[in-house]
Amino acid sequence: MVVRDVRNQQRGTLIRAVACAAFVIGACPQMLIAQDAKSSLPATHTVKRGDTLWDIAKLYFGDSYLWPEIYRDNTDIIEDPHWIYPGEILKLPAGTAHVIAVAPPAPAMPEAMPGPPTNIPAAFAEPAPPPPPRQTILDAPRSLVRMGEYAASPWVDQRGGPKGAGVIMQAGELEGIASADHSRMHLFDKVFFTPPVGAVAPERELYLSYRLGPMIEDFGQIVIPTGVVEVTRSPRDGEAVTGRVVKMFGTVNQGQFLVPYDTTGGVVAGRPSPVMNGRAGKIRWMNNEPVLPNMQNYVIVDIASRDGVRTGDQIELFQPRQKPVEGRSLIIPEVPIGRAQILRVTPYGATAIVTNVDQPKVSDGTSVRVAAKMP
Repeated sequence: MVVRDVRNQQRGTLIRAVACAAFVIGACPQMLIAQDAKSSLPATHTVKRGDTLWDIAKLYFGDSYLWPEIYRDNTDIIEDPHWIYPGEILKLPAGTAHVIAVAPPAPAMPEAMPGPPTNIPAAFAEPAPPPPPRQTILDAPRSLVRMGEYAASPWVDQRGGPKGAGVIMQAGELEGIASADHSRMHLFDKVFFTPPVGAVAPERELYLSYRLGPMIEDFGQIVIPTGVVEVTRSPRDGEAVTGRVVKMFGTVNQGQFLVPYDTTGGVVAGRPSPVMNGRAGKIRWMNNEPVLPNMQNYVIVDIASRDGVRTGDQIELFQPRQKPVEGRSLIIPEVPIGRAQILRVTPYGATAIVTNVDQPKVSDGTSVRVAAKMP
């Protein structure tokens, strides 16, 4: 009898130990899952067509709200979190994959233990919060000006363009065909170049390549960006800098110039407020002559930084009132043509991107006026 009691006690102890272990494992699977997720997390992600930072964060970390972690670790590659491009290799932040990497299942409860009530009336049940709007999340760090549009925008400068610019010497790829054109670069091509005067050109430094447009008398030199070159090998022992073309806005050719790539001038926050009788000027150059520009085309106007205009301001394009002429006694009222947003501002003029067109009458000499100013 005593032996039987002892055996029953031992059996009960064993059952309780197994149940406790099963409960612990069932209640805390995220500990094991987190370790497995962290160990299997790759170091990088190669962007594919259709990818967004939101989706990448969801894929690797199980939480789309962690997309800023990826953005902060890749600011050397991503200028604007709205725009990532196929082929870019993004670093995945270490230590981000933890418990939230995999949602844990509900803890396993013994059948004898009562569970929470499941018959709560719908009127009293707390509804699950709806997912946040996708665009709202992506707009969080967004500047009023898109960095891609700012980087590609032409500008007006002094005669000859920026002083002390570097020069693309030649392509770094060796072509097997002797008759091939070696002067034209392609995306991700290796290039050799001289850096701008005074530049150290450390590895991963970025430079904006450009060509010279027309020199407009009594206005200035038009400078047209063509791409972005990244340093892959710093100069040493009297050698040229080695780089690669990482972005293209146009044709990148041998002999084009280089200046430091800086988009900080395009980072503006806030919204422009309407103004009356703003500074007036005229369009002096368009980037698609002789075709009339439409939305998203660039125009350069003769309103400069000295006139108080700044990045983010808005201008309106219009045809001024026409006075009566012989045979006509009435005044022709002002005719709105379109609107544009100021991107770059120099001491010589300002570059704007056309955002709205009401009339197909945008050309050299079109009148413009500041319609809204940044705070």
